[in-house]
Amino acid sequence: MNQSALLAIAVSVGLVAGAGGTWLAVPKSSVETRAITKAELTAAISADPSLCPVPQAPIVEAPTEEEALAAFRKAQAASPLVWDRNNMPEISLSLGQCDKNSTGAGVSCMATIKLSPQAQPLDRVVGFAKSASGEWVAHGRTIIPPPPR
Repeated sequence: MNQSALLAIAVSVGLVAGAGGTWLAVPKSSVETRAITKAELTAAISADPSLCPVPQAPIVEAPTEEEALAAFRKAQAASPLVWDRNNMPEISLSLGQCDKNSTGAGVSCMATIKLSPQAQPLDRVVGFAKSASGEWVAHGRTIIPPPPR
């Protein structure tokens, strides 16, 4: 016989013997799958709460109320809408919830602003960003001109 034919026969016999030996050596596997019941899932999470991690809220760097008030007063004083810079109002500001500003730098905070102790409080969204020097700056359309006297 030709040497190539003998080689082909030997390879074929080897493959059949290897496949047959593997088929005989490996026991038949039976894969059983079933849906986990709600009670089992609840019990598993109760036993190990790390199976269901809680997403962490992003940490937002926001100014303190003192920093926000200083930034707001500074922006108020620099506003071109202020016509009497010698008679600036007694602005008070208290911050509410702050979140990352979606339209620019810094954060947007809900704030309650009073232009004088007797004035009605105004709820506004105020934007703050840190300058290169690290000082908080109020920005955007957040500056409220004082009422005419």
